[in-house]
Amino acid sequence: MAGIGIVGAGISGLTLALRLQQLGIEATLYSEQDAGSLRSGRLPNTVGRMGHTLARERELGCEHYRDPACLMGSAKLSIKGDPPLEFLARISEPFHAVDFRLLLPAYLDDFTGRGGEVVVTGAPPDAARVDRWSREHELMVVTAGRRSVAELFPRDPARSPFDRPQRVLTAGLYGGLDLGPMFSYNVSPGCGEILRMPMMTRHGVVSSVLVEAVPGGPLEPLSHLPAAEVAGELAGLLAEHAPRLAERVDGGLELLGENDLLQGAITPVVREAVAELPGGRIALAVGDAWITNDPLTGQGANLGSACAWIAADAIAAGGPYDAAFGRATAERMWEAAAPVTDWTNAFLRPPAAHVVTLLLAATSRQDVADLVLGLFANPAYAWAVISSPDEVARIVDGGGPSPYF
Repeated sequence: MAGIGIVGAGISGLTLALRLQQLGIEATLYSEQDAGSLRSGRLPNTVGRMGHTLARERELGCEHYRDPACLMGSAKLSIKGDPPLEFLARISEPFHAVDFRLLLPAYLDDFTGRGGEVVVTGAPPDAARVDRWSREHELMVVTAGRRSVAELFPRDPARSPFDRPQRVLTAGLYGGLDLGPMFSYNVSPGCGEILRMPMMTRHGVVSSVLVEAVPGGPLEPLSHLPAAEVAGELAGLLAEHAPRLAERVDGGLELLGENDLLQGAITPVVREAVAELPGGRIALAVGDAWITNDPLTGQGANLGSACAWIAADAIAAGGPYDAAFGRATAERMWEAAAPVTDWTNAFLRPPAAHVVTLLLAATSRQDVADLVLGLFANPAYAWAVISSPDEVARIVDGGGPSPYF
């Protein structure tokens, strides 16, 4: 029996594979693509990895592309209005943004370079293939795969309040927009959000821009345009909905390439985490196979990394890897995932009055501004804050940050 089978070579699958390898547990990674295909594909996302995720990468000995130009130690938040609500915040552990077409192949090379086995499947996995692979392993962990997700892990309605996308997304890599190593978060109330990060790519460090459009609003048409028209349209939208970003466009906005654009929509969902396979083994869902959050709070990769780590520790504690093991591991992962999911879902709705109070306080107090930015790196406390008028009052009245920090 050949240890653990892992389906998917995203950040969740690779973190799990590398961690199991570090713990001396045999693992086989099933990847739809090899490293070369990952490098040459379409932009998969625009991801900022945060303190806890970076600490896990350090422990794995997998630190890559640490150019200071893509390490964000500060952020500017701007909410459109008359006057706008704005503040600049700092964080002690910078966020790090790297094109996953560089980062994931680097992790894949780390895994294989240390003796790990990768099976390139050449096609998205389905339930039948996961079941067939399970005959060779003690446990299957599924971290990706569109068909396998739908067939193996049905939607959990109790944990999934939305049945349709809450934002329509356009992500791209652009030249002509330089803010240095700073994260820019811009809100146009009722229309959506525009996020900018400096990202290490094959072009060097460039600006990644993610437009989160409220369906039916003025930002949504961007997601339907051909690549050749996106940059010109985005420049006009910045002037109207993110003027602070528009001020930093120098010489015209330019999409770097047709493959450097991603358009679509995501329905936030939590799925059942355990599937019993026909062959008698189970499959455990981790990462995007289990939870898909809207990228509005930048938590997808960070949560996937955290849950992969939890799953690795559970596997290392030993089997049997049966349904009871799967359910117990899923509950431990949910302790980390629940506040992330609740916090992200709250961002998709208009802010509560006490959240507005917190943001207003951040405009005049640096400690509160820094705390707000720190919430992105500590989603457990983030949810504790925005779900509690009392906690916001404690902060605003001078109590300062929680001991969580």
